[in-house]
Amino acid sequence: MNHDLVEKIIETHSPKIKRELEITRQEYAKRWTIVQQKMRQKGYDIAYACGSELDRSDAAWLAGVFDPIIERYGILIPARGKPVVVAGSEGGHVIEESVQRSGAGIALLREYQISDEDYRFAKFSPLEEVVYKLVPFRPGKPIKVAILSSGQFIPYDHVTLFQGRFGADNVVFDLELLRKIKYEKSISELALCAVANQIADAAFLGMMAVLRPGVRELDVAAAADYIMKRLGARRTGFPTIVSSGPRGRTVLGPATNRVIKKGEFVSLGLSPTFNGYHGIMRRTVKVGQPWTKEEQAFMEALEGLYHVVIKATMEAAGKDLPSKFIDEQGKKYLERTKIKDKSGRWRTPREPYTFIHNTGCSECQEGYGAVTPYTENRLARTAALMIDVAFMGFDERGELVFPIEYAVIEDAFWKKGKEVGVFNRIPLVVQDFEGRGLTEVPETRINPYYKPLSRRLS
Repeated sequence: MNHDLVEKIIETHSPKIKRELEITRQEYAKRWTIVQQKMRQKGYDIAYACGSELDRSDAAWLAGVFDPIIERYGILIPARGKPVVVAGSEGGHVIEESVQRSGAGIALLREYQISDEDYRFAKFSPLEEVVYKLVPFRPGKPIKVAILSSGQFIPYDHVTLFQGRFGADNVVFDLELLRKIKYEKSISELALCAVANQIADAAFLGMMAVLRPGVRELDVAAAADYIMKRLGARRTGFPTIVSSGPRGRTVLGPATNRVIKKGEFVSLGLSPTFNGYHGIMRRTVKVGQPWTKEEQAFMEALEGLYHVVIKATMEAAGKDLPSKFIDEQGKKYLERTKIKDKSGRWRTPREPYTFIHNTGCSECQEGYGAVTPYTENRLARTAALMIDVAFMGFDERGELVFPIEYAVIEDAFWKKGKEVGVFNRIPLVVQDFEGRGLTEVPETRINPYYKPLSRRLS
């Protein structure tokens, strides 16, 4: 690894990172008010969202809990008053520090302890005691509980815990209540996403600087991880992706000890988390050799899909169209796009997933806001989203029919009213960045859809 070059990238970008930027207590209080108003409209006395390493978004957005440790945890939101984060005795130490950002309360529940150790001085509270402090006692009237977390994530024990205490008929899942509220972003949230994507761009330049034949995937990932932390990213939205050669079939494969060979394609991906909010950068490059004619056709077709989708997004924003319009335009492009496969037949590469998804306190697990063929809703008035276009080179039987296993272009973008702009400066095609040791994106190569957010914060 070229340590001097990596340090130079950090020196170049560090002064641009506003590390002090964060969500204020006032904004957290405003979020609680909006959620509580919706709860009262639906007749809920209290709502519950759980979290863990895999599903951090809800508790991060509600209470600034960005760093789950060891156990699962949750947050109780009363119809009126201050929410309380509930945690186990081990992770509770970290969460106690976290809730200071938002001003939420905290309580330790023995039910959430997963370690079999004995915590002599931990002070546990029964769930009922915590709830009854939040919900006024009303003789003969049951407490209505709304669970805001997906059944895919919330432990069965948590559901039965509430059902056992308050009755199964009084515990309901209402996933969209919180998801739709989170979909509309504040200007502060967009600003945090902008910083996260500044970090993403810098870390990606580091990956390109160290990428060459003979290095291990983990060496390339290490450069990115080091730069992200040095620039203020405390964690990542997913393990840093470096998937070379046949490992392209993993699509999202984290880096391994595999040695990258000359002439192989490598998909690179990273997602820095800055004060709870996520950035992104994903591209695919060929190592040590230029593209062949067939490879170029494959990559240019993918770039064309990106142009169609982002322009359709701008049109949908400008004309207030149903979000499925974006998906329709992308699918129409695919229908008319044919590339010669390895057998000389003209066919369309398969795309693995939808073109646009929501982001924020997770890279892609917000649960609402993805653009699909079925979404009638309009894009949020103020939103942070990601455009993620990709082609798989193998068919439904797993046979490699194109010269590239997998290729991807993923960026983050913002929407405010009718205006749309990409957060990232990295160009769509980065093949010529390999081995050049760039510390910044050349002005002539900046992403054509990049728009700085700073002058639009008023």
